[in-house]
Amino acid sequence: MKTAGLILLLTALSVAAQTNQTPACCRHPLRVFGDHATVNLTPLFQWWLRHGGAQHSQRPKKNALAGDAIYPDRPLTAWQHVIGVTAADQEYTWLVDAEIATSPMNWTNARIVLKNPPVAEEQLYYSLKTLLPQYDQQITNDAHAYQAALKAQKNADARATAEARSRNWRTRANAGNYSQLAAQERTAADAALADQKKIEQARDLAQKQLNAISSANGRYQIDIFALEIGQNRQGQLIFDPGVVDANSP
Repeated sequence: MKTAGLILLLTALSVAAQTNQTPACCRHPLRVFGDHATVNLTPLFQWWLRHGGAQHSQRPKKNALAGDAIYPDRPLTAWQHVIGVTAADQEYTWLVDAEIATSPMNWTNARIVLKNPPVAEEQLYYSLKTLLPQYDQQITNDAHAYQAALKAQKNADARATAEARSRNWRTRANAGNYSQLAAQERTAADAALADQKKIEQARDLAQKQLNAISSANGRYQIDIFALEIGQNRQGQLIFDPGVVDANSP
């Protein structure tokens, strides 16, 4: 992919990406449901972080304590933290092998149905994973082009100096052509170096964006608060995070 294409692709992806340190589950507090009702989860996010929720996804599984206890002051108790990987992609829903937490210290495991799944974030995750190797290849190409242009410039400068010292006037007259060639190679080297620096900056941003998205063993991982809304005919719990408000950070 050409450099311009790489930069344009990152620009498009960066609109939806977050590079701050806020845990994935505590982003996008405004959720909209089918009846256009909007729920603000900010109080829940603040409570969750205050009680150690930032470390929820890193806790050791062997110490998991299944249960439904909720700290007395917890707001929005109907909302639970869902973290897991997709087991199947169904129409409009995902089947998820999930941990379901009522607090950072109380969770259980279940295969659930997730309505309104975060499709855009999943697509962003895999787009970034595809984009990073392309950046690495372009950085390598630019580095090689830079070194090749410097070598060509050095050779042209040496030839120009040698031609200028010649006793043959025709040869001396040709020295200017080599000086011009050396200047062209210098310009090419500068352009390759500038492009390399631009791509390195873009790659760093893409890596930060990727790091901000929850993942497990190279797969996109759902990490979101959702509302339990019932069960399906198979007895699987159904959760709905609502639709993220476009104006929600």
